Amino acid sequence: MRIIVPMLAALALAGCGGASNTNLTANDAVTAEPLNAADEPAAGNTAEVNYSAAVLAQNDAQRGATFIRALQDAPLPCDHVDSSTRIADQDGVPTWRVTCKGGVNYMIGIPKNGVAKIISRTDR
Repeated sequence: MRIIVPMLAALALAGCGGASNTNLTANDAVTAEPLNAADEPAAGNTAEVNYSAAVLAQNDAQRGATFIRALQDAPLPCDHVDSSTRIADQDGVPTWRVTCKGGVNYMIGIPKNGVAKIISRTDR
């Protein structure tokens, strides 16, 4: 089964407050909120955050937390990310094969704008 889910890449440090709407469907966009003002761009600074670069710069533990948060916000089942492996970019988007506890696999791509592309890989 394949599912493509648009959503904001919820970096491990962003949006930990949770969504106020718990009736999300797999096609809903989820917007993460910064934890504090230091996470927001400075007033007058129009530079946008490059979420691809941010995820690429994370260590394995941080990246796992980012992926589990993205999967939970989707909402897709994943209690724990056992591993993630960088695979070939898909359409220029950094992509990982993510294996959750119990062997459930996903492909997760994080483009610059942070709208994660998640494909469920129950066949692998």
